[in-house]
Amino acid sequence: MAIKVLTVRRFKEDRVEEGHKLLKVLRAAGTLRSGFVTGQTLISVNDPQKLLVMSTWTDQKAWEAWQASPKRKEIAEKIVELLDTPEQVEIFFVGQKEFDADLA
Repeated sequence: MAIKVLTVRRFKEDRVEEGHKLLKVLRAAGTLRSGFVTGQTLISVNDPQKLLVMSTWTDQKAWEAWQASPKRKEIAEKIVELLDTPEQVEIFFVGQKEFDADLA
């Protein structure tokens, strides 16, 4: 079942531009991975240092493989150095399959 991965990052004030560049590199590498469907980056209206990255994957296994990959880890380590607060990651199922199973 498809999933959406929501990742919130808040960059240090003087590192936002560098953070944007690294997120583009991360997305470009992710698009080459099996299971990647799409991604989008949103910038908070109230806090331009805060970004939300939404990515869609065919399933959780594909996301976990990307998350564990050496390439992602390499880029993520660079991003962490630019953050003001730790990143927050949440995974959501796309659709109602889980809800439908509860109703049966």
